[in-house]
Amino acid sequence: MRLQRWWLFAGMLLVLSGCGSQPVIPDAPANNPQLAQVHARPNDYRGLAVRWGGTLVEVENRAQETVLLIMGQPLDDDGRPRTDGANQGRFMAKINDFLDPVIYSAGRSVTVVGMLVGSEPRKIGGYAYRYPVVAVEAHHLWLQPRQMAYGSCPNRFWYSSPFYYPWYRFGYIGPAGYC
Repeated sequence: MRLQRWWLFAGMLLVLSGCGSQPVIPDAPANNPQLAQVHARPNDYRGLAVRWGGTLVEVENRAQETVLLIMGQPLDDDGRPRTDGANQGRFMAKINDFLDPVIYSAGRSVTVVGMLVGSEPRKIGGYAYRYPVVAVEAHHLWLQPRQMAYGSCPNRFWYSSPFYYPWYRFGYIGPAGYC
């Protein structure tokens, strides 16, 4: 009986250890302002904590910090930027560390948590744009979803074959990412 309890306890630990694999991103503050609100009046929100995210546009390494220019997007419940086309404007995130621009490349999704410290003017092409600036306390670079080219599946025969559908019940699930 004692051995069974030990195996049950070990099994529960194994199952629960899989739940801790999500990145630890602090929750959004209760009064987290939207990026569009801050764009309208950046000085009114100075000193507030924010959790924002989006797609990296540019990475600039300076002597003491790295500046990320980010196209803001709404976040889902996990804090991951939604890439459904919703655009909230741009913001600047300053991190007191070196971030490799090869890893933090344009097009990657990032979430930052920090304090609003004001705004900074820059140009986008010839247009003068005012970026809200976040002094970053924590950040997370999200993994890129794996993209497969059409026809790159090594088991392509099963998906275009009349023999595929009878085998469905034996574990051949489908062509959407199962190769």
